[in-house]
Amino acid sequence: MTTTREKSNSVSSTRTPAILVLADGRVFRGRAFGAQGTTLGEAVFTTAMTGYQETMTDPSYHRQIVVSTAPQIGNTGWNDEDGESHGDRIWVAGLVIRDLSRTVSNWRADRSLAEEMEAQGIIGIQGVDTRAIVRHLRDKGSVKAGIFSGPDAERPVEELVAAVDGQPSMAGADLATEVSTDDVYVVEPDNGEEAKFTVIAY
Repeated sequence: MTTTREKSNSVSSTRTPAILVLADGRVFRGRAFGAQGTTLGEAVFTTAMTGYQETMTDPSYHRQIVVSTAPQIGNTGWNDEDGESHGDRIWVAGLVIRDLSRTVSNWRADRSLAEEMEAQGIIGIQGVDTRAIVRHLRDKGSVKAGIFSGPDAERPVEELVAAVDGQPSMAGADLATEVSTDDVYVVEPDNGEEAKFTVIAY
């Protein structure tokens, strides 16, 4: 019999203020979840309705703040099997969502999304109109952005815009070097099968 694991998403009830700031001056106010503080990056969006864990652990999203158009995120929680990076590291700079699910309802979940983000120091903002943000990004293209939560969210907007605009450009950044592993590791065959070939990936 399959049982459904339900866990309260304790961070979802936070009233800590947060603000998403774009370099062109647009601001979106919401509430914090995950870790708190300041994160800077390039704002991009995803229209995927599932697979937020795979997106967040994908090294191609390094230094990017991902905006999700799906209205509710977090209902499947976080597990130890679906990560796309070595060591299941989260590579996104931040996460922007409309509604964080109050409970985790998936038998494969080991913890909630908010708990994993807090553990890895990833800052998120919820309660914003993500579709309005996506429409703006579709018109303007990917732009520099920042999420500020807690006391950082109370700073003057002009100061926050200056901090966002002053971050290093993504153009010309050597991101491949930053996301590549420094250690040699082995991926063993699945399901106990014997290895037929040896493949070296460099």
